[in-house]
Amino acid sequence: MDTPFPGDLVRCSPTKGCGEWKPRSAMAQPGPRAPLCAACYQRARRARQGPAVARRANLWSKYRITVDQYDALRASQDFRCAICGVHESEVDMSHVGGRPRKDGRELEKMPLAVDHDHRTGAVRGLLCPRCNAGIGNFADDPSRLWAAVAYLEAFRPNM
Repeated sequence: MDTPFPGDLVRCSPTKGCGEWKPRSAMAQPGPRAPLCAACYQRARRARQGPAVARRANLWSKYRITVDQYDALRASQDFRCAICGVHESEVDMSHVGGRPRKDGRELEKMPLAVDHDHRTGAVRGLLCPRCNAGIGNFADDPSRLWAAVAYLEAFRPNM
């Protein structure tokens, strides 16, 4: 690509960011020294955060709830999955958490995931990893879940 017209595009810092030419509107940190695009700025900001701050930011940005609201929901569910009732102390933590942090610091893992309606964003409750993955794999569609129940019932051995 030829060098773009300076007024249209800005180069994200090649030393601190991705080094790509992007529209000025995509820059989170514009300026004469080391401009960063929004993605590189977020990545750099999150790398400086500790696990507790990252958890707080994640709960707010994804679900619009605070850590206190999450903890109140846990207590209201008696620290159990809203579907299967497994206690959070019994959850296999090896299946909990997101990507490892690039700085090597531990993630602050929580055994119960926030379940929310993907259309409205409304929080429904807290689920263990298995139940959360299960309803996610059925695309939050009750008819698909009922069809799965009927399928399993049809092949249930007589006891």
